Amino acid sequence: MKIAVIGAGAMGCLYGAYLSEQHDVYMIDTLESQVWSIQESGITVEEMDGRVVNYPKVSAFLSGHCNVKVDMVIVFVKSTYTVQALEQNKALFKPSTLVMTLQNGAGNDRKIEEYVDQENIIIGTSKHNAVNLGEGKIKHPAKGITTIGSNHNASNVVQIAAKSLEESSFDVDIAGDIQRIIWSKLLVNLSVNTFTAITQTPIGYMIKNQHAWDFAKRLVYEAIEVAEADGTYFDRREALSMVKKVCETAGDGYSSMYQDRKNHVKMEIDAINGAIVEQAKLYGVPTPYNTLIVDLIHAIEGAYDLYG
Repeated sequence: MKIAVIGAGAMGCLYGAYLSEQHDVYMIDTLESQVWSIQESGITVEEMDGRVVNYPKVSAFLSGHCNVKVDMVIVFVKSTYTVQALEQNKALFKPSTLVMTLQNGAGNDRKIEEYVDQENIIIGTSKHNAVNLGEGKIKHPAKGITTIGSNHNASNVVQIAAKSLEESSFDVDIAGDIQRIIWSKLLVNLSVNTFTAITQTPIGYMIKNQHAWDFAKRLVYEAIEVAEADGTYFDRREALSMVKKVCETAGDGYSSMYQDRKNHVKMEIDAINGAIVEQAKLYGVPTPYNTLIVDLIHAIEGAYDLYG
């Protein structure tokens, strides 16, 4: 298959690298230095067992400059840039092109529907963790399952995407209730991503400190109230166990939001905790903790200029 990965950050590079072993991969990004590095040297992955593997069979283009019609597009840009990325890269699409979003947050599929038939959209989550080292190099400290599905019972489309991932060494699970999976990932991100961005700590620290864990529980419980109002129900103990397991597995890894803060990049808070706050308004569910966190993260972003 011809596969374009829009967003050559840590996770985009991980998937692009592995997929390039079996498919023609085109990495798309707005950062010139990243694109030039991948063009010249491919993608280099530092694996959790210490191996350093180079994947040279990858093409790279600046956003809007790849005119190849592809069979599948994987969207890995920050949620805040989804529409811009799709608008710039319309040339990638043909009527049969599949689009898979493995982005953080909620609502990305609704944005993609403006550009692609609903039946061609695959929604998913990834339990891999990757850290961007720059110049086409990433660290891969934790691996896990990629879960995908469809809101429109497009099983044939999901099977095609699953096959392409599986033959590229990804463990894949096809979910019948993909919205439950999206909510589950959201519960992890709204606690783990947010906490590590604020405290600038590795993911595993959140379960090592009681104050940190209490912080996470408040955010998760509040979000579950919203999920249940929306029709998706969670056992609270199971939800916390899920978050804890992610912290144990990722351990010394760093979340994407932590990396964004470190690099003074706009964070995805509006598509994560912010999505909870907006959804809550539809049902009249109070979300004081998540609302406070959204404001705090935006305040941190506003201070970027103070540090040059």
